[in-house]
Amino acid sequence: MRLIQVRTFLDIEEGKRIDPDAIVLKDLVDEELAQIKYGILSHCWGHPKEEVQYKEMDALIRMGGTARKKLRERSGYQKIRRSCEQAWKDGLAWLWVDTCCINKESSAELSEALNSMFRWYEDSERCYVYLHDLHAKALPTTSNEKKFSGTSGWPRWFSRGWTLQELVAPTVVHFFNQDWHFIGDKKNHAQTISSITRIPSRILRHGLDAHRHSAAQIMSWAADRKTTRTEDRAYSLMGLFGVHMPMLYGEGKDAFRRLQLEIIRMTNDHSIFAWDRKDNGWSGSVLADDPSFFRACHDIVNMEPDEYLAALRGVVPEKVLSDFNEESIRTYTVTNAGIRIRLPLQRCRGSQSVFEARLACCRSFDSSPISIVLVSFKSTYHRYFGQSQTIHGATATFQLLYLVCQEDKRQKDFTFKVDDRALEYEGFICRCAFPKRASLNSGDNSITLSYTNHCAVIVYANSETGTCFALAVGYCSGYEWLHVIPDTPAQQFFDVRQTTTDPWDTYAKRVYDRAWVVSPKHAPRVARARTPGVTRLHYEEDGPHLVKHAHLPKSIRGVQLVYQRLPQPNTCLVTMDITRCAGCCVSPDAWQTLDGVGTFFCRRDLMSILS
Repeated sequence: MRLIQVRTFLDIEEGKRIDPDAIVLKDLVDEELAQIKYGILSHCWGHPKEEVQYKEMDALIRMGGTARKKLRERSGYQKIRRSCEQAWKDGLAWLWVDTCCINKESSAELSEALNSMFRWYEDSERCYVYLHDLHAKALPTTSNEKKFSGTSGWPRWFSRGWTLQELVAPTVVHFFNQDWHFIGDKKNHAQTISSITRIPSRILRHGLDAHRHSAAQIMSWAADRKTTRTEDRAYSLMGLFGVHMPMLYGEGKDAFRRLQLEIIRMTNDHSIFAWDRKDNGWSGSVLADDPSFFRACHDIVNMEPDEYLAALRGVVPEKVLSDFNEESIRTYTVTNAGIRIRLPLQRCRGSQSVFEARLACCRSFDSSPISIVLVSFKSTYHRYFGQSQTIHGATATFQLLYLVCQEDKRQKDFTFKVDDRALEYEGFICRCAFPKRASLNSGDNSITLSYTNHCAVIVYANSETGTCFALAVGYCSGYEWLHVIPDTPAQQFFDVRQTTTDPWDTYAKRVYDRAWVVSPKHAPRVARARTPGVTRLHYEEDGPHLVKHAHLPKSIRGVQLVYQRLPQPNTCLVTMDITRCAGCCVSPDAWQTLDGVGTFFCRRDLMSILS
């Protein structure tokens, strides 16, 4: 750890004669650090040109008068000066400031510093928090968006990622305003700081060891905090969890996934899986993308194995619970197939692949275990967000699962090219697509779905017969799916003969919500049908042909849907037609395979011949 010698710095600042062999910065090993007391600065970085870097501080004694004068004009230099003055008043001969005490040109030194920073703040005698944007002589007690815009109405320091550990780790934290007036300390203002940060006041007063905090709860404190670099949202939390990782700037959000995996390797904390998100659909990983997904986890606490098993009574058969080994709850591992864990699963209505899993954690006000919804595909399980309901009276059984924890980055977008020309012959017109961000490309009548836009629906209606149906397409976790929803009673909501946009958009939104519910059972079916070796599966040069039929209510006709994977990466062709039902419709959920191109003949082929 490299520290500023406070007296040497102040002597230079005061123009006193300095020994030529004196140094401003000194490296100390752990044994030496144990013998001294030091102060530490916590602040928000200003513009990089304003901050004092390591090389400049190291050369301060040798610096000429003109260069030193320019250096003094910087706001970053003044922060160091005022910090040193305060430290000297408090009887501290050493001070650490992140801007100038780390040689950031050395990646090894930077990595060591970031991995050690929590401990450095924890071991400090006093932490000085400088609130550069606060003029008042007291900590604010109410949010003020006018004064502190862009930071939720509080001083900017409370919104930064790195300052979270700088608040929690030190025992003594003193706050100073813009003019370096002392305005309070952490313990005496714990309640006010708690209302700003959502950190429980008992932790602010007594430290992390004073409370049985969960991983999800700690993550929630960082939910709204920001960092300049994406990776720092993860790196700034390492100390709070007691984990260490190499710094890999450039990895982006993978840093936060690595952090969660390190936490899993070191603890048996199920709350790491208790995060939530606003939008529906599948998640490519059971790990969250960033701390914001834990925003609502501030009151989640861990459950001891005996508490957990007791809470499962009535859901898991008593005999299973009595024979269950508690150690299997305490241990789970990260493997190349995913996170290997044993959880009680209870099947949800409407699908053989959607389950509710109960975790060994709960809300502080409720002893019921928190549930998450999982979707199975082959031997792995994904997180699912959407409407789900367990089967009444069904029991849960403990199963050994592999939870997907690595997203397939090779598959970012997927394009559905829709050939719906044949529908016009039966009077069906495309009314709208939903959501708007997934609108049809007029050039090739295609829809492209992405990581942030998983699903879309296209609504077709026949104004003469008053019937309509929707084509739902989706792409999540590397699996594409498509399905016709023909039994939507649009006429109950409005006259399907209307051609105005708004009623159809409202109707499309209702269908869209339904599509999310059915997505878990349709994605695996398309993938399984495309798997080589399936009976009667025929591969053309540009991919297999799959077909399914959906009956239109109160009609002798149905929608025929043909799927074909194209040579272009992540692209398929969807062909639709209205056909007469043969009298016994195949299940609308079942895909059938074609023996060859000649097996399927529709108006699209006729148009090609005539042209």
